[in-house]
Parts: sequence; C-alpha cells; structure tokens
Amino acid sequence: MNFELSEEQLALRDTARDLLKQRWSPDRMRHALDAPPARVGDELWAELAALGWTGICASEDSGGSGGDVVTASVLAEEVGRALLPGPLLSAVVAGRVLDRAAGTASHADLLQDHCHSTRRVTLALDEPGANPGLVPTATTADPAAGGWSLTGTKICVPDAEGSDVILVSALAPDGPRLFAVASADVAVTPMRRLDAQATSEVVLDGVHVPADAVVCDETGVEDAFDFAALLAAADLVGTASASLDLAVAYAKDRVQFGRPIGAFQAVAHPLADASVDCEIARSLVYAAALAIEESRPETDAYVSAAKAWAGQATVKACETSLAVHGGIGFTWELDIHLHLRRARAGAASYGDTDFHLDRVAARVGEMDGYAVEAAGSGEDA
Repeated sequence: MNFELSEEQLALRDTARDLLKQRWSPDRMRHALDAPPARVGDELWAELAALGWTGICASEDSGGSGGDVVTASVLAEEVGRALLPGPLLSAVVAGRVLDRAAGTASHADLLQDHCHSTRRVTLALDEPGANPGLVPTATTADPAAGGWSLTGTKICVPDAEGSDVILVSALAPDGPRLFAVASADVAVTPMRRLDAQATSEVVLDGVHVPADAVVCDETGVEDAFDFAALLAAADLVGTASASLDLAVAYAKDRVQFGRPIGAFQAVAHPLADASVDCEIARSLVYAAALAIEESRPETDAYVSAAKAWAGQATVKACETSLAVHGGIGFTWELDIHLHLRRARAGAASYGDTDFHLDRVAARVGEMDGYAVEAAGSGEDA
C-alpha cells in the first residue's frame, strides 16, 4: 500500500514549519535553560489557536478544525522540529478528548473556549513511581456529595500554571476516569525538566468536582494516553530530523584533509543509519495514527512500537549529530544540545522505552501477522 500525505496535510506541514521558524527561535529555549521555564506567550498562543491548531482534531461543529490523527501527527513533528514547548501537543490531546466525550453542556462550552484560546486546557496523566498514567494508581476518585472527591498527585503536567482547566485521570471504584478540574482548585508546583519546558507537579487534596466533571471512562483514558504517546513520538521524529539536518549541512561545509568530512565513511555511515532509523520512526508514527483513527483493536501495540522506536532513534540521531560536529558540538551556542535535551526528555514522556516495549510484547501473540506466521510453521498461534 502506498501512503502519502494529502495536499492539505502537506500545506499544514509547510505552513507550520515556516510560521514556527518565524515566531519561535531556538535562542528562546537556550535562554530558558538559564531562566526556566520556556513558555509560549499569550500572543503566539492566540495565533496558534486562530489557526485551529489547539482544536485540530476536534470537529468543526465543536469549534475545531476537523482534522484527523495523521494531521495532528504532522503538526506534532513540526512542533518538535522547531523546539516549540510542549503545551500545544497537550492541548491537541485535550481538544480531541473533549470532542469525543459523551458530552454535557459544560464540556461543549469548555471545548469551544479551548479552541478559541479563551480557556486553556492541559492533560495530567503521569504519576510518581514511574507510572506513565495509563492506569492511574496515585490519584483516586471517590463518590462524594453528588459529585466526586479527587485525591492524589500528578507529575510532569505540561503548563499547569498557564492552564485554566486540567484533565486529570483518576481511579474511580469502577475503573479509571478523566475529570475536568479547575487549576485554581489544585496545588501546582513547578518541576525542572531537562529541556526547560514548563511542567509541574499537581496535588489534589480532596478536591470536590461535580458529577458532570467526568469527561470519559476507562476506554477514553486509554485513548487519551495513546494519542498523547503518539504525539510525543511524532515530536521526537521532528527533533531527530532537525538535528540530522544540522549535521548533514555541517558535514557538507566542514573541510578536512582537503575534502568535506561528509565524504568520509566514518561520518557518512552513522548519519545514514540514523536517517534510516528516523524514517522507520516516521512510518511507525503514521501507522499508529491510522490505527487510532480507525479504532483498531491492536492500536496500543502500534502506538507503543512507535513511541519505543522513536525514543531510541531520536536520542541516537541527536548523539550522532553531536559527534559529527566534533568538539564544537558541545558548545552552548549550537542548537544540537537543545535537540538532545528534548530527545531525552521526550523519550521518557508518556512511558519510556521499556514501558512501551513491555506493552508491545504483551500483545505479540495476539497480532494477526504473528498468528499467520506461527500457523505456517506448525507452532501454536
């Protein structure tokens, strides 16, 4: 099967690349390392919302752009390429979650406000103890006074300080659910992230929310996690591509022994290997995006394969790019270390490589391709 991006998706990619290059400089991330965190200003955020990016996967009737998951992945890759801080991707997930919710008037109003940037919504899944939040255990929801009482801790919440509403996953008596919680009702403590993105710890101490604060049930929580992990993988592909572009350009310009260093196998081969790994990661991201869009039963395996591979491939690509630059690659002025920081932080977000490899391994026996191969070899499928 041939897979190609549509004309609209290609136009979005080009528009996003040009706009972010104009509106967001890597120097702002470099400055944020000295004075964290890095934040997307209100003016830029309003511009991104006006372009329909915060609601890119929400239906047009709800105020969104009506895009699909592949389109969101294209945008996420450009976000990673530009080193734009992460709240936009969290906002994209929140928009899709609210759009797919069973739906109350309050959810519809919140989605409209979110898409038009009058209220900012972020997502809180990660928990202490290396729990990426697929199944929340550190945050519980108990029925109380016609609503719910939420208690627990979330970590690595993107831009919690700048958001008005936080979608918090919590374990209710009948399974995980996602709740819309006003940020004013929780305790927010800034955390330090390797790449200086704005992230926080959120503590809920018996926070009471009404019954209609429930956004989705266990299936919705898993869908939100998968979508967030997918966008994190696409973001990683973007930063891998950007770092390799820097290395290739340098290898063409840097002359040693009378030849560009890119002409030497010791330089060209590692770059070629990293480039192949990056293309595999991109293909896995698109496959996972289609699986989410089509609600395929093996979606979790596709997403985890994409996230695990992208995490490893991006760190490798950034380290290779740094090595190609030699000693100058370690200097503060070059952008390579910014991409490497983002790669390492992103690889650990929404589940690290080990978590996602375990998740894939748990599904291998159920995958159609494996069953056919095993049957052909006479093994038990």
